[in-house]
Amino acid sequence: MIDTIFFDMDGVLVDSEPVSIRIGIDYFRLKGLSLTARDFEPHLGAGERAFFQGPASDHGIVLDYEEASAYFRSNYGRLLSASGGGFGEMPARTVRHLASIGFTLGLCSSAPRWKVAENIRAIGLEEGDFAVVISGEDVVRNKPDGQIYSLAARRLGKEEASCLVVKDSINGVAAGRNAGMKVLAVSTGVPAGRLAEAGADYIASDVGVLLAGGDMEGTIGNLTGAGDARKLYGANWIELRSPHLADTPVEQMIKLAARTRENAYAPYSGFRVGACLKSAATGKVYTGCNVENSSFGAAICAERNAVLHAIASEGVIGVETLVVVSDDNPPAPPCAACLQVLAEFTSPDSLVILSDLKGNRVQYTFGELLPHPFIFPSQRKQP
Repeated sequence: MIDTIFFDMDGVLVDSEPVSIRIGIDYFRLKGLSLTARDFEPHLGAGERAFFQGPASDHGIVLDYEEASAYFRSNYGRLLSASGGGFGEMPARTVRHLASIGFTLGLCSSAPRWKVAENIRAIGLEEGDFAVVISGEDVVRNKPDGQIYSLAARRLGKEEASCLVVKDSINGVAAGRNAGMKVLAVSTGVPAGRLAEAGADYIASDVGVLLAGGDMEGTIGNLTGAGDARKLYGANWIELRSPHLADTPVEQMIKLAARTRENAYAPYSGFRVGACLKSAATGKVYTGCNVENSSFGAAICAERNAVLHAIASEGVIGVETLVVVSDDNPPAPPCAACLQVLAEFTSPDSLVILSDLKGNRVQYTFGELLPHPFIFPSQRKQP
């Protein structure tokens, strides 16, 4: 049974990656190199040296690591304090709850020790809240090697099979797997689909999933149940979200769709539409509006716009609920082209709610709107 949980810090307990990336961009700008967040993303979760050396190597420049490290340290505390830590009170509440029900907790971060200490303070915890704290200086081989987690288990006298690693990056998932431990991946920075492909055993949107369950067995049982709960949405099997996640009510989705409708670009038809969909994997909602074009065939509908927005944020999605708002009465349904796109990511019992601006509403299941969708034969996946 799992009785030990090893947390990563950046992206799991503290949302420090935006701060780190900002410092990295500023540092390389001083060196005459204009980088974006995308240049740093492949090197996140593998330690400070890789964070700087990776982009430098990618762009063919020689890095003075000591200088870069000093620059990072001189700016980090101030910017982290200004950001407020990023994830609110939930990380500290989760750590204290897990300790109270008997879990042994460790903190395993590739960051240098000073940064780990800054981060712990930023979220209102102390090093003493963890039975072991491992930093980048304690290991020779960094993630994706599993040494950091193996070392933590050894110091606590724990078997690898009794340990759960909580990570948010591809490198971190690989490190946990390489150490022979189960991995809970939180999709705070990497789409859930990519984390699943990397080998995560469980996926959640944040560490709050560990608040569910009144004891150790119930906590892990909740993860197991969430990981086993899969449903076919169109051509894709989707891991359903954990039950602790907040649910956006339909009324709020209608308001979001109506608000997004105001941004529609419809100079030719004058018919503005807003859409809002809910992801089955995370419970997050995504909006879209229609965007027309002088070439009418190049226009995109609000429903497809919302789908693209969701996929850009999460990767492959399952549409649990779709809301469409227009000023038509009765409320206008999705067009045939949108229904075909939605068929790729929607189950027959997914809800489609149509609303006008006066509150008139009609509700269907997707199967009622499109009872016989076309799914390409090779994409008719089996569980």
